Amino acid sequence: MYKVVMTEKVVKALQTIPKTDVDKFIKKIDIIAKNPYASLSFVKRLKNSQNFRFRFGNYRGVYNVVDKVNYNCY
Repeated sequence: MYKVVMTEKVVKALQTIPKTDVDKFIKKIDIIAKNPYASLSFVKRLKNSQNFRFRFGNYRGVYNVVDKVNYNCY
C-alpha cells in the first residue's frame, strides 16, 4: 500500500466541502493507495502529464505517484 501525502492546501479545501463529498474522497483515496496504477473506472491520466485525476461528488482530485522516496535526506 502506498503512503498518501496531502498538501496543506488540500487539507484546507477538504474542510470547506460537504462531509458526504469528503467521505467519497477518502474512500477513493483508499482504493487508489492500494494500487495507484490499477485500471480504475474513476481515474483518468492527464494528457502530457504524469498526474492522474478522479472525481468525487462535484469535485476533482489530482494526484501523482512517487515510487521511490529517499528518507535519508538531511
